[in-house]
Amino acid sequence: MGSCLSILHKTKSTNSRKPKDRDILSNAMTGHQNKTLVTSNLTNLNIKREFHDKKQTTYWLPKDDEEQRRLTGQHFAIKSLYEGNVLPSITEALDFEKGINILDAGCGSAAWIMDMVQEYPNCTYHGCDIDDITYKNIDVKQFIFSIGDITQRLPYEDSTFDFVHMRFFVVALREEDEWPAAISEAIRVTKPGGMIQMTEFNLQLPTDPSNLFYKTMSACIDLSKSKGQNPHIGTELEKMLSRHNNIKIVQSEGRSCDMSKYTSQFGGNN
Repeated sequence: MGSCLSILHKTKSTNSRKPKDRDILSNAMTGHQNKTLVTSNLTNLNIKREFHDKKQTTYWLPKDDEEQRRLTGQHFAIKSLYEGNVLPSITEALDFEKGINILDAGCGSAAWIMDMVQEYPNCTYHGCDIDDITYKNIDVKQFIFSIGDITQRLPYEDSTFDFVHMRFFVVALREEDEWPAAISEAIRVTKPGGMIQMTEFNLQLPTDPSNLFYKTMSACIDLSKSKGQNPHIGTELEKMLSRHNNIKIVQSEGRSCDMSKYTSQFGGNN
């Protein structure tokens, strides 16, 4: 089982001139990493997966083509769950049809950006991530990719973006030091009055502890905790954001989904 929390917050202007009444969303990511090939033999399976190998990152999912396909599928699942790519408060406040400057921090497979380009072709899209392996074959004039680490400093000036999108850093950022740094950096690159949208998981265990899916999820949660991550970070977003006096939470919405659905072969639900 799992649930997602999506939060929209408005940045307050620190300038003497009153900004337009516009709202911003936020995105983030971790450091650039080289590749590591991991091979495992499981009974009759020969599994080869490619991982990041920078020691300073705690991101533990693969970065190969198979993972990019999973991320693309995950994108459309979340889009269906929330009935769109952005929350209603954002589309009401920002002029996507005319065109705005957008950042997708930690853009992964770039599925969110490619989908948004189809819907809002007049916008300019910047994608930022720790690795450029997924972007070499993408040729979209509205899309600009940069290597960046949101726990350090992104390669953008202050107040650059109207809208910053950030999601699923639950397995990428340590709770104690990296999450505060990422949120501060996301706020830094948004314009006064801009919008920041954050979407995160609250990972939960199935009810039956005897099945394999329960054990798999339990192992993932334990691994996340061992790296200083919070597998329930979705429930902490509002508290973390409330520490910043230059933003205002405009919309907070949680949705639940059963990730064990149709995994009966692994001990999940039919």
